[in-house]
Amino acid sequence: MDNNEMLEKIARLEAENIELQNWQADVNKLLGQMLGMLEEQKATDENFKTQLATVYQTAKINRYRIESLPYEMASAGFKVDISFPRIMSVSETRRLLAKEHKSIARLGDGEFSAIVGSSRWNFQGPSQKLGERMKEVLLSNNPNLLIGLNPNFYKPLFDMDEKDADGVRAYMRPMVRRLHDDLLDDRVYADGLFHDIRSETDVSELKNIWNGRNVVVVEGVYTRMGVGNNLLDGAMSIKRILAPSENAFDKYEDILSEAMKQHDEALFIIALGPTATVLAYDLCNAGYQALDVGHLDLIYEKYKRGLGSLYDVKIPYKYCNSDEIGERRIIEDVDDDNYESQIIARIV
Repeated sequence: MDNNEMLEKIARLEAENIELQNWQADVNKLLGQMLGMLEEQKATDENFKTQLATVYQTAKINRYRIESLPYEMASAGFKVDISFPRIMSVSETRRLLAKEHKSIARLGDGEFSAIVGSSRWNFQGPSQKLGERMKEVLLSNNPNLLIGLNPNFYKPLFDMDEKDADGVRAYMRPMVRRLHDDLLDDRVYADGLFHDIRSETDVSELKNIWNGRNVVVVEGVYTRMGVGNNLLDGAMSIKRILAPSENAFDKYEDILSEAMKQHDEALFIIALGPTATVLAYDLCNAGYQALDVGHLDLIYEKYKRGLGSLYDVKIPYKYCNSDEIGERRIIEDVDDDNYESQIIARIV
């Protein structure tokens, strides 16, 4: 590490330390207010007074823990036996997809959960076989396949939106971090958020991947990628293989068989939940280029509409993130002759 890199690292650490101090001050202020409120209570009910005393004591202990944490972490005896994966930049990930025609399979919280036999999806139930295939993908070493990880799982979270950061913290508990550490190695992983869109530069870099290519979209029956927007503009041709919007892995062999009928120069764009991870892997091994793109279409819709969250995207004829939680809605049919003409197979 040269002197400039060291100075940059020191500057980043100093900035993170300031953020931590500010956060600690806010927490201490809140705890102080809580303690003051408790001290002002004039309750006469003995049971209520006991409960107040318990809350008071807990608040004090938590305050002491927060105040002590920076000193404990700075001590020589504080060591965490965990490594962090190396993840390339989003631009480098996109370059490899566009210029070198690499494939990509992405693993996020749901995919890691599948490996240990649980499920974090409403649209795909738990499956031992799916978990086994997911682990096979993660440990594979095909040089044409990029393994994409969520970089937010392995970095300081001070620069993230507080709600998003707390979501990461809620998932990446010590047990989960140990699981990731056991499964990941020293290779360089791809940025699993390569499909994120925050600017026209992002749009341009993504469209460059399929510009002039014969695209085969493998998607849930209600995904309708590119319908109602210009996301796939620039593709030479578009075909579609429609699969179940839920529990698509139950039909996996049929989906793979249909995909394998396509010309070997086809570019597969796959939006099919965890099934996409396995399908991209199998198609790459068969010599195709295949991209696991997740919620790319909805991400593009969010960007074009200026919305703050994927859960704010509500399109009557598309399966949206909000459909993964709460009550199911009836998704409307779409009246689009061009879309219908692109469908070459329906596996439902």
